[in-house]
Amino acid sequence: MNMPAMTRLSAALALLALLAGCATLDKNECLRADWYAVGLEDGARGQSVERLGHHRRACAEHGITPQTERYLAGRNEGLKSYCTYDRGVSVGRSGQSYSAVCPDNLAGRFSAGYQIGKEIHDLRRRLDTVQEQIRKSKAALTAGIPNPKARAAEVERLEDLARESEQLENRIAALEARS
Repeated sequence: MNMPAMTRLSAALALLALLAGCATLDKNECLRADWYAVGLEDGARGQSVERLGHHRRACAEHGITPQTERYLAGRNEGLKSYCTYDRGVSVGRSGQSYSAVCPDNLAGRFSAGYQIGKEIHDLRRRLDTVQEQIRKSKAALTAGIPNPKARAAEVERLEDLARESEQLENRIAALEARS
């Protein structure tokens, strides 16, 4: 198979996978759906209300209309288990974005946790970068830098990186203690 044909095939397979991901429910699921339970699950996963539109389109192909009120009641109940401080920390730590799905009465606690989790995530990413720079600096010094000024500059850079690494580790530990 030539390269353009393989590229087209890959693109077609990717599109099919994407479209399959959009089909939230199949015919049997649409027919038997407990819309409160579907909403409950979506809410517990932090899905936005737009998820109902995906269900509506999937079920419309089979002539079925979701029970909007039951879905929304279930979703609102599910959001109670999603919109917690601990879940906010978890979502932030994983680097996921927060799409403001929590109702006003729950958003504050979730957001507070999310901010701490996001800060931990960002600090860990920076720490990974600094540790990689330390590794490269040590490798350069081990390999030998013939110019004394360049070698001294690299030693100074390594010391700065080591200090930054320690500071990052301390900030992460302090945030983790709060989470």
